[in-house]
Amino acid sequence: MPPILSTTNLGKTYRSNNQSVDAVSEVSINVGSGEFVALVGPSGSGKTTLLAMLATLLESSNGTIAVDGYAFDQMNAKQRARFRREKIGFTFQDNNLVPYLTAIENVELMLRLNSKYNASTSTRAKDLLVRLGLQDQLNSLPSQISKGQQQRIAIARSLIHDPRVVLADEPTASLDTQRAQQVVQIFADLIHEENRAGIMVTHDLRMCKYVDRVIQMVDGSINRIIETKSDIDLLAGTSEFDKLSAPELIK
Repeated sequence: MPPILSTTNLGKTYRSNNQSVDAVSEVSINVGSGEFVALVGPSGSGKTTLLAMLATLLESSNGTIAVDGYAFDQMNAKQRARFRREKIGFTFQDNNLVPYLTAIENVELMLRLNSKYNASTSTRAKDLLVRLGLQDQLNSLPSQISKGQQQRIAIARSLIHDPRVVLADEPTASLDTQRAQQVVQIFADLIHEENRAGIMVTHDLRMCKYVDRVIQMVDGSINRIIETKSDIDLLAGTSEFDKLSAPELIK
């Protein structure tokens, strides 16, 4: 079965004052149906830049990206925006909730934007929020709840419109350890159950125990890919990637 998401020699180069910096270089990955991947690496390794390109929020300098066989470089800006709205779910670090909408209205917004809102999908929005432990906050505004609760709403919103690819940039950054583990476990379960392709950027290596594969980036490139459960569990024993020593980083 072909992968849902694939990249070939993907790169992003920034140029300034006659100098060029490769933020991402020659990245080739495949993520299949029902596969949840963690993208890890020290600060500045290119993780967020790569995620932004996969979400069509940032145009690549070279290489290709395809989702379900549709190549981004063959789409114009309007087509990419529509494709992102319909086929890609994204969770930002700062959640980007609409402040005057309630929790359930924020989740339902993606349905309305894609003309998918009806009684059945509205029920799914409620079910997702309940599963994420927000059954008592359905009608709360973002300003009335904690940052962690806001982030869980953003996760539900990223899943509600039946995307093929779900991307998350540090989705547990605002959560305590116990809640972070619960949320990532639910996130992983939903990706597996609904056969989506999921990629999560994280600095908290403890969250890696919930994924199927770990892609480690260093200086804009893939340094190694960790696929065996025992190696992933070993990696998950270290909480913060930036605290790893140089030998641990490159082995």
